[in-house]
Formats: sequence, C-alpha cells, structure tokens
Amino acid sequence: MSDNSLKNLRDKIDKIDQDIYALIQKRAAHAVEAGKIKSKASPKSSFYKPDRESKILRNIIKSNKKGLLPDSKIRAIYKELISGCLSLEEVLKIAYLGPEGTHSEAAVHNQFGSQVVKIPTTSIDDVFYQVMNDEVNVGVVPVENSSEGVINTTLNCLADSEHINVIGEIYLDIDHQLAAGNKFNISEAFAIASHPQALGQCSKWIERNIGNIKRLEMPSSAIAAQYAKDNKNILCIVNSMAIEKYKLKLVKKNIQDYSENKTRFLVIGKHEVAKTGADKSSFLIQTPNKPGSLMSVLKPFDEKKINLSKIETRPSRGNVNSHDFFIDCEGHIKDKKLRLAIEEVQETGAIVRNFGSYPEYI
Repeated sequence: MSDNSLKNLRDKIDKIDQDIYALIQKRAAHAVEAGKIKSKASPKSSFYKPDRESKILRNIIKSNKKGLLPDSKIRAIYKELISGCLSLEEVLKIAYLGPEGTHSEAAVHNQFGSQVVKIPTTSIDDVFYQVMNDEVNVGVVPVENSSEGVINTTLNCLADSEHINVIGEIYLDIDHQLAAGNKFNISEAFAIASHPQALGQCSKWIERNIGNIKRLEMPSSAIAAQYAKDNKNILCIVNSMAIEKYKLKLVKKNIQDYSENKTRFLVIGKHEVAKTGADKSSFLIQTPNKPGSLMSVLKPFDEKKINLSKIETRPSRGNVNSHDFFIDCEGHIKDKKLRLAIEEVQETGAIVRNFGSYPEYI
C-alpha cells in the first residue's frame, strides 16, 4: 500500500471520527433534555431506566447484520455511551459484593459502564441493606453459577427483603487467570489461593498441571490477589481486572475446567420496570409440604406454555410445614397469560411473592 493510499484512509477515518463526535454530543444534549422532562413528571424517580436501555441495545444489535464488529463489541461501545450520557443527568451509585477486583465488580462494569460510582461491600446482605436504605441507587449480587449452583445467601436476602425488586440480570463469563505477585517457576509455588468456588472451578486443571499443592481458601479472589502480592511464591486464581488492579504477573490464562462457565447476577432496586417485549419474572412460591405441591405450581405455567428458566426448591425458613419454590420464567407480570397463571397458582392455596419483572439480559 502506498503512502498516499494510507493517508487517504486515515483522512477518511479522521472525518468519520469528527462526525461520530458531533453525533455523540448531539445525543448527550437530547438525553439531558429528556432527563429534564422526566424530572418534572416524576421528581423522585431515578433516571436509570433498564427497560429503555434494553430497547436501545436490542435495536442497535438488530441492525448489526453485516458489520465487522460483533454484537459483543457493539454492546460494549453502546453501554459506555449510555453510561456517559446518563452521568450528565445522574451519577449512579451501585453497591456490589467487594472488595475491588472481584467478578461482581466486573459484572457492574459489564452492565453499567465506567461512569458510575462503584461501592464495594463486605457481604451480600450489606448490598441489600444499602439498597433498602437508599444509600445507593441499585445493587448487584451473584445468584447462581453454571458449575457451582445457586448462591443461597442471595435467595435468603430476596425472601427477607419485602421492598426490594429484581430490575435486571447480568450473565458474566467466568474466566479464571493464574497469577502471582512475583516471577518464579510454577514448580516452586508454595500454595495457590482463591475463593473456594474459583478453586473448585479450576480443580482439574490444578491437579493436571501443578499436582498436590496447598490450597488456601480466601473470602474473595481479590483478597487472594492481595495475598499473592504480599507473599512470595504464592499463586492465585483471579480475573483479568484483579491482575491489572493489583499489578500481578500473569502465569496462565483461562485455567477454568469448563469453557462455558458463567455466573448470573441480579440487579436489585426499589422501582418497577416496564415491559420491553423480551422479559423475565422471578417469584417466590410457598406451598404446603405435601405430595403434589410442585405439580400444582407447575401446571398453570405448563398449560399456558410459559417457559420456566429456573426452579429452586427447599424447605421454608419461616414455616417448617411449607416448601419454597424460587422460580424464574419468561414474560412480564403485566402479560395477561402470566398474570392468569399466577392467579391459578394462588387458587391452589400457595402464597406467591413477585420479586420483579425485568428485561432479559442482552
């Protein structure tokens, strides 16, 4: 390629960048004006609207048919653009299970971009507490992992928090990186540190490649990162964000045993979310502990062809003679057939609590 051709291409890119810049600023101005209208109509309402954001992303991704950038890259760009525009109206405060550098923080960044205030907490209970007491706008909590199962603490907090709604969900690919605070041969490692779930999700790789090494269970992978930073010849299993934050040495990428390892997070808040046309709903259904209870719960969903994406059952903590069913299903509570299904479940004598309806993850 001649220098002249390269210059022509760069000139075209520069021109496009200027056009993009002007359109971004125009979008920001429209967003601020829309915020003023929303503020007058509902002064105490948050500017963050998961339903509106989901519709924007779906429309953009739907248009991405022949572009070179994949949907995931387009999503990341628009998430950051939306985050920047929203920050002109309201700086969101988001509580998550800390400390910094955990997968929970990565989930916050995935969903909200960088233009938010991220507040790490010491427990899932504290995330709920901060949302309940209006110390933050929303919270992000892990609820299940594809290889390790449900997070019982999150389910307990949902059951115990009457004024909290699920307003969104996040699916995060869990890629585990092997790292250390100093450079050394892997055979000289004294121990390997991480959260018990991370150690479990990488156990086969550890056995094949390191063998019978001492495993140090830590409250979080971020604390493991700090421990490896402070101690020589300690390996740790962390995410990419922690490697950057704690300035660790990368030893081996993606050591998880299963490539499809994902964690689902819930976004919790105190407001309801409007329909988008592609929604999910979460319920707690409490039934008497007797034969046929589960079938009586499932039948109305089956008859109305409502797909259930999750069923988690266990004895009720509040009533030893009852069972709790945590259910996620397709649809919004304002959809007629879902509303009718819930009414039929209640007619069996079951107690139903709606945790919220929210957009399916994009």
